[in-house]
This record gives sequence, C-alpha cells and structure tokens, in this order.
Amino acid sequence: MPRKIPTAKNLLSQLSKKELLNLAKRKKLRDIPNSWSKGKIVDALSLYVTASDITELVSKKSRAKTKEGRGYEARERGAKLEKKVASQLRDRGYKCKTNVTIPGAEFDVIAKKEGGWFSSDEWIFAECKNKPKVIPADFKKFIGNFRIFIRKRNLDEEEVEGIFYTTGVFDPLVKKQAREFPNIKLKRVRI
Repeated sequence: MPRKIPTAKNLLSQLSKKELLNLAKRKKLRDIPNSWSKGKIVDALSLYVTASDITELVSKKSRAKTKEGRGYEARERGAKLEKKVASQLRDRGYKCKTNVTIPGAEFDVIAKKEGGWFSSDEWIFAECKNKPKVIPADFKKFIGNFRIFIRKRNLDEEEVEGIFYTTGVFDPLVKKQAREFPNIKLKRVRI
C-alpha cells in the first residue's frame, strides 16, 4: 500500500523556506536553524503544526498586506491578483482578457499568443483564487469552466494550457486531481 503523506506535510511543502521559518518562529520552535534545507524544515514542522495553522498563516499574511477586509477588500485583492497574472502573461507575449463572463461560466484570465505561419495559436486559461486554501470544489469548477472555454472556442483540450493561481495553498486532493491533467498547472503567487 502506498504511503500516505499527511496533509500538514503536503501543505508545508508548498510554502517557501522564508514562510516555513516564520511559521517555526510563531510556533516558538527555536531549534530550527536557517541553515537547514527546506525538506528538513518541512519534516520538523510537520510534527508540530496542523493544516489549520498553515492556512491561518497564509490567510493572515494576505489580509495583513491589505488591512483585513472581507467584502469589498477581498474583491480588490482578487482583482489585484488577476491583474498581476495578466501582466505576467503579457510580459510573455500574450494578449489578455480578464473577467470574461458568458452564460454558465466566468473566466478570470484568458491569454492568447498568435501562432506563426506553421504553428497554431497558444492559449492559456487561468483561474485566480485569493484564499487561504483551494479545495476540490474550486478545482472542479475550474475544470468545468476550462472545458466550457475549450468547447466555445472549438479548441482541442491539449492545445490549451490551464493554470490555477492562488495566494494560499492547494488541498492535497486538488494536487492529486491536477495530476490527471497534463496541461494544467497549479501555482502559488504573492500579491
């Protein structure tokens, strides 16, 4: 039987080394030196932290940058994330549209790079979630919108790259489900 990775360890591995060291300080774990490798820090922290400790850390970090807020402020943080993703894609040569809505679906960022004489256009379909933890229901909705976009554009699924961005962490089930889609990537981003 394959070894099951604990949820806390899986979430810890998504954090940067700096975030891991900050979490160790919050938990008052003074025996973790800066010189340790990221893997060793993850192993040590996994004994002392829970999944909720990790989601609380990323949630507090994103709220601290924007002075808390839920309704309007949360929408503003989401819009800021979408603008950052679109800007990164424009820097890579794509033309982008944000917040595209059609009956039955909403698309955060759609990016297109024109193909040349002997190559087809390149498409990127991006979902942006500014939340502490992306759960399987979020991923399922992303896949549904991804497929609607492909069908509306009359594209082949392998021709479109899907990228799911979050400011938080991905639930281990989301990471597992994403492995079934070779053209879909999960990325953490800071705003």
